[in-house]
Amino acid sequence: APRQWGFPRAFSSRSSMRLPPYVCAILSSPTGHLLVEERPADARTAAGQLTCFGGKLEPGETGLDGLLRELREELGWQPAEPPRRAVDLHVDGDLIAWFYEAAAPSTDAALAFEPGRRGVWMSEAELLVHPRLSEWHRAVLNSWRTGRDRADFVTRGA
Repeated sequence: APRQWGFPRAFSSRSSMRLPPYVCAILSSPTGHLLVEERPADARTAAGQLTCFGGKLEPGETGLDGLLRELREELGWQPAEPPRRAVDLHVDGDLIAWFYEAAAPSTDAALAFEPGRRGVWMSEAELLVHPRLSEWHRAVLNSWRTGRDRADFVTRGA
């Protein structure tokens, strides 16, 4: 379930406020289901995988502005309440993405997915063991569900 809106909890990893290249949304329903994206088989990144919705920040955008733009572009939707930054993803020590949490749209909401993309509703437990969940997103969701504000992913051989 989404945490209460309001002031973000203290972030151990917020010593640096530099922007990451990416922002993503953890969209959760009151029933414990998450809305994730099934990426097209020919996508440049995470092809055929399940990921949180989001994308690359554009020059001059704040993290929140970029996230809201991505949600408009990818879902044709915006959350009623402002998303709250929840987990910072670091890959091999580098800050890669800020993940925000927000209340997901209702399951009967009219969403307008980008061509070639689709949304998938899945329980948190089901998603965390799904073989097509992106490894980076799995690390983030495991941190999020245990209340940690940082996810560290180390690539094999790094």
